[in-house]
Amino acid sequence: MLLSNFTKALHNLLLPDIIKIFLLCMLAYVVGWGILTFAISEIISSYISVSGAEGFFIGILSTFGGVMIGWFFFPLLYPILISFFDDKIAEIIEREEYTQLPTAQPPFWPTITSDIMFSLKAIGLNIVFLPLYIIPMIGIIIYYGLNGYLLGTQFFRMAAGRRVSKSQALQLQKKAGNTVLLIGVAISFFSTIPLLNLAVPVLGVTTMLHLLHDLLGNQKQKILPPAQG
Repeated sequence: MLLSNFTKALHNLLLPDIIKIFLLCMLAYVVGWGILTFAISEIISSYISVSGAEGFFIGILSTFGGVMIGWFFFPLLYPILISFFDDKIAEIIEREEYTQLPTAQPPFWPTITSDIMFSLKAIGLNIVFLPLYIIPMIGIIIYYGLNGYLLGTQFFRMAAGRRVSKSQALQLQKKAGNTVLLIGVAISFFSTIPLLNLAVPVLGVTTMLHLLHDLLGNQKQKILPPAQG
């Protein structure tokens, strides 16, 4: 189920309307990550005020620290980033591949406020677990496991919110077993890989959307060739 949904999501990236959104999402990613990195670097520099050659050296270290912290924490802002595009992405895919479905009437489509609250909670949990991240191997497992669970749950909730209620979404997540978690871990892992991380927000939405329709029993429509007379 994981591989099939991920394959469908990759195929969706070739849709012309999705490509446009994908490019906008990439631009938003670069701008957002740049702003976060700059802000973290400035905060570090403000706490270590040194002039002269030492100040220059500290400036380089603070920039490097900002890049690294921003790199690993920015994925927690994905739900906020993709919240400007996810409804349109889902609409395009459903119009293209699930034509038998009625127009979505979202019972609890997550708002930007809920996405912000999620990101704040996720950042807070990561700060709590930060000392464990420095433990070799164990830290990696904790980082990807924790953020995989968080991102997987939120991305699935974003997809499910267009078609089912909150209680139904929870039941479907349980029905999916560990698939939501595994997709979340994949989102978390690929978000730390250069270049691949640019595609992760869109892939996360599309993969979870296909998973949702699999769980609901909505089959992707196949276009058959015309009958031969």
